[in-house]
Amino acid sequence: MLKTFLRCGAAFLVVSTTMAVPSAQADEASTARLERDVRMLADDNMEGREAGTAGYAMAAGYVAGQFAAIGLTPAGDEGTYFQSVPLVEQVKGPKEAYSLTITGKDAPSGMQAWVDYGMSSKAGFGTGEISGEMVFVGYGLVAPEYGRDDLAGVDLKGKIAVRLFGAPRFLGSEEGAHYRSTIGQRLSDAGAVGMIVLFTPGLEQLQPYEQYIEHAHDGTNVSWQREDGTGFTTASNIVAGAVLSPEYSKALMDGQQLGWDQIVAAEASEQGALPAFAMGQSATLRFSSTTKVTKSPNVVAMLPGTNPALADQAILLTAHLDHVGIQPTEEEGDDEIYNGAMDNAVGVASLMEVARTLAANPPARPVIFTALTAEEKGLVGSSYLAHHLGKLPVPVAANLNLDMPIVTYPFSDVIAFGAERSNLQGAVEKAVGDAGLTLSPDPQPEQGLFTRSDQYSFVKQGVPAVYLKTGFAGEGEEAQNLFRKEHYHKASDEADGVDYAQLDRFVALNAAMARAIADMAERPAWNAGDFFGTTFTASPEK
Repeated sequence: MLKTFLRCGAAFLVVSTTMAVPSAQADEASTARLERDVRMLADDNMEGREAGTAGYAMAAGYVAGQFAAIGLTPAGDEGTYFQSVPLVEQVKGPKEAYSLTITGKDAPSGMQAWVDYGMSSKAGFGTGEISGEMVFVGYGLVAPEYGRDDLAGVDLKGKIAVRLFGAPRFLGSEEGAHYRSTIGQRLSDAGAVGMIVLFTPGLEQLQPYEQYIEHAHDGTNVSWQREDGTGFTTASNIVAGAVLSPEYSKALMDGQQLGWDQIVAAEASEQGALPAFAMGQSATLRFSSTTKVTKSPNVVAMLPGTNPALADQAILLTAHLDHVGIQPTEEEGDDEIYNGAMDNAVGVASLMEVARTLAANPPARPVIFTALTAEEKGLVGSSYLAHHLGKLPVPVAANLNLDMPIVTYPFSDVIAFGAERSNLQGAVEKAVGDAGLTLSPDPQPEQGLFTRSDQYSFVKQGVPAVYLKTGFAGEGEEAQNLFRKEHYHKASDEADGVDYAQLDRFVALNAAMARAIADMAERPAWNAGDFFGTTFTASPEK
């Protein structure tokens, strides 16, 4: 199947390099070139570029054609620009195949699936059920660096963990986001086979329950496929889980030694400390799903560096190519193609233009350019690449990621998430200063954005990373909030909404920043004692 895909990709590559793809030396203004690339990638013919679809494959072929025209070296499979990523998708069965039953003293009854709770199950597990005694574990947080272990002395083997969503307030935003992402792994490592999440007031603030339950059955679970055929997960023992409504979360806990009011009060506190205890009840979760396996490529190319002494220290530039595809509506005539111009055609167009700029005068270190698949499925394409860095022609020393820069206004500042955590900071500051811009701190630290885009996959392999975004100064905050409210993951995210002069400014900064990092005298490295550097350099995610 891989060879078939590569043949198809090669065929499209021939077409793309002979159709409206000027060479890197063509006399064409960069602004016009950027607009052409964005309009091509965000065209209806690409069908929203959902990973694993023909539309995405067409977009990948276009990017590969551009990489070839620039003169970059193929760095994918079998001498091509394509790194095939095997995707495993868990598709939920009929609603009636799902149920959650709780038994024991004071157990709540009368719950209806997809009304009073939503459910999910492990990709590839099919139809089945799990049963186990229920154990309340608070947040389920294990943070040795902070002397916190909610699971200390708790027997979870073969049991169902009942927990709060998220992490306590005392954790920093990025650290907290990291720990939230590891709770399932910690519960799995402790032997839990399932989990039940309580819908607390804090979770309600992040997403109203009505909004969650409306789409709970629609969602799919996607991961990349391991060599043994299973989907990649860090929580391999967790087979199924459920999210209870606020009403039934309260009903469940009010019959326990720790009541709902105490849980709500703890959630609102700084430490969020809650004792773990056996609940004296058991839960049975029944589920049904099918597994769909597809392939979707990362598009990978390399520009060799000029300094042989630095030839083993590649700078990896990334931008996700995929979007969310076609979303059917009930109204005839509605636009159902989610073209994703800002998210993230502008990022990929930026990636290609940076490649053109650097190729004209290569920096000291090699630069690897990658258009990633399946970011919208949960950072899946970058996770696959990060776990297979050995397939690249050169070891990776640093990552610079581009994801949905909002370029609808004359930006005067930028945010470089993660720069302050490593010695990349100096190169970033110089590039920003030379561009006449201000480097601003994270205006929304509670969002934990450093852990929410593709750079995080490489961070978890111990690679220092920077995630660059336009800032909130001047018109920025209003413009960014407007885009997120009116156009983010909507059919209205179209190429006409991009200010291409501003995109050109953003690309110039990106190119200068990439060059500054690639020309650094010292090897990219985490700052001493940095949380992510300490956590992942010695123990990368497996």
